[in-house]
Amino acid sequence: MLERLILFFFLFLLSTSICGQTSAGTLDSKADFDDFSGLPLVKKYGGVSALKLLYDLKDKQVYYINSKYFKYHHEFCGFRLEPNVQLEQFNRINYSNDPRRKYLLANINYYRSLGIYALEISPVDLMTEEDLVFLWNVVSKSTFIKTDLHILLNNTRLQSMSSSLSQTVPLLNPSDIYRNLSYQAISKYKSCGILHFIDDLKQQQDEINPMDIIVLNETPLVLPQVAGILVNEFQTPLSHLTILGQNRKIPVSAYKSAFKDSTLLQLNGQKVCYTVMSDTFKLEEAKKIKAPKSNKRKTALKFDLDVDSLISIENLNEKSYKYTGHKACNFGTLYQLSQIHEFKVPESAFVIPFHFYNEHVNTCQANQLIEDLRTRENQIIRNDSLKLLLGNIREAIKSAPVDSVLLKSITDKVMRNPEFTRMRFRSSTNAEDAKGFSGAGLYTSKTGILNDDKKTFEKAIKKVWASLWSFEAYSEREYYNIAHESVYMGILVHRSFPHEEVNGVAITKNLYRPESSGFVVNAQLGNENVVKPSQGITNDQFICYPNDTENMYKDKNTINIITQSSLNDDQLVMTEAEIQFLANQLEAIKKYFIRNTYTPKSYFDFGLDVEFKLDRGNRDLYIKQVRVYND
Repeated sequence: MLERLILFFFLFLLSTSICGQTSAGTLDSKADFDDFSGLPLVKKYGGVSALKLLYDLKDKQVYYINSKYFKYHHEFCGFRLEPNVQLEQFNRINYSNDPRRKYLLANINYYRSLGIYALEISPVDLMTEEDLVFLWNVVSKSTFIKTDLHILLNNTRLQSMSSSLSQTVPLLNPSDIYRNLSYQAISKYKSCGILHFIDDLKQQQDEINPMDIIVLNETPLVLPQVAGILVNEFQTPLSHLTILGQNRKIPVSAYKSAFKDSTLLQLNGQKVCYTVMSDTFKLEEAKKIKAPKSNKRKTALKFDLDVDSLISIENLNEKSYKYTGHKACNFGTLYQLSQIHEFKVPESAFVIPFHFYNEHVNTCQANQLIEDLRTRENQIIRNDSLKLLLGNIREAIKSAPVDSVLLKSITDKVMRNPEFTRMRFRSSTNAEDAKGFSGAGLYTSKTGILNDDKKTFEKAIKKVWASLWSFEAYSEREYYNIAHESVYMGILVHRSFPHEEVNGVAITKNLYRPESSGFVVNAQLGNENVVKPSQGITNDQFICYPNDTENMYKDKNTINIITQSSLNDDQLVMTEAEIQFLANQLEAIKKYFIRNTYTPKSYFDFGLDVEFKLDRGNRDLYIKQVRVYND
């Protein structure tokens, strides 16, 4: 109580001076807006300034709130209007259509890439259309923005009002913001190094050293050891580059004009310090830089080669990763959860354990090539020499026949459920989907079809096994000092989805507002790649909230839209009900992993990376993969 009185007294003293105003009843110029505004609480976009406002319905007074003193509407209300107001009560009443509602709450956002001001209400707010238009009029009359003020349609409820709203006020769609952004924060860290523009990563890879901060005109599949990356292509939250940047804790951002910016070009070859922030990035001259520490000690991974039969998915447990790999082990957990919750996992699932990969590499003598590579690791200087050695290992694995007894047991297993004969063979190693090392995108998955001459089970198996020795996978393990001879490949097998209606990925934490509710989802029609979409294609991206817990989201379908599918006419590819159902199932999965597998610092700090699909026809929700989100 004493601390609160001290805070109020301090703010009172500030409010008595012109330079320390805590609020104002008008905004007469852009300078006024700039003085009061700051970064938005939910940092969905770069290049945005936000200013909070509150309208008192009883006193008919608008307050433009100084962000330097108040982070939340509730804080200002407690200071100026209701000293004893409780947060839970404030949220429950003032974000609802409760007749006891006292305030209309909103932000004015300025989007620098568009030069547009927009009124934004919380996506959880059930403010009526009448009140929203009323608030727009209040703000228009009391600010310099006047009728140029837009209303941001940041959720499906507001978008359903767009036809009637457009008759009265200018509207702004999230996709219009996203399309016009020039900057994206990907991995918010700081490092110092030498700025190096790379026109062709494939050709110039041998020029790059660990002290470089590289500027790229395309998204790399292989990320060499560098101090930081600036790329001119936007990334999804689970793109290969995003995951690697977060895992390595190096600064990464996207800037569409990187190769046209004369200021950046003049720094090419110079020592710089590179800082990635939510709103922008900084490149500053550095006097000296430190070489990264080298860790030559290799980490040996756990493995068990004794399990020598196919494993039904219901027989997996938390220790199975030693002989099946993490992906298959986590899939087994999903299967168990699907029995008590309302989502499905792909049918006809089983696992080919490490034992059979080990037998195959010994039979085809690829093990000798692997041993030769291990003994020559410190002698290999050029990437092309390494690629040749790795190519020889892969070729040896793919050239030799798979054990006929194994193939027969797989065929027998698949034939037990004749409804599904098109199967997906998915990598499951002990060097992926693990805490601290996701290995996202490093290994291969292939489709095999029963009794098909081209897409045979045997070809699929060998291609997955061989992918353990791709240049990309080897390089990433090398970066993390993983002992390659301790890495083994299992295969998770389940029915494929040749005609899914929606595919997507979700992260069960709010990437844009730390320590807050919300799951970030990317989704797209059909089988268009949701992690690395084709050039010119934009996926859905939104934040959704489980509504089965006691909080302000309870019994609401809340969807905070960031952008929408360009393949679906800028409309979400899932319905409100489907998104809410997904959010609640994700919440159940997250709670299980927190209780039984991980002990995070906090519930909000912990995230899972989840892949899902909506199947053709009845659009049933399938969860096909889960792993810890390493950031």
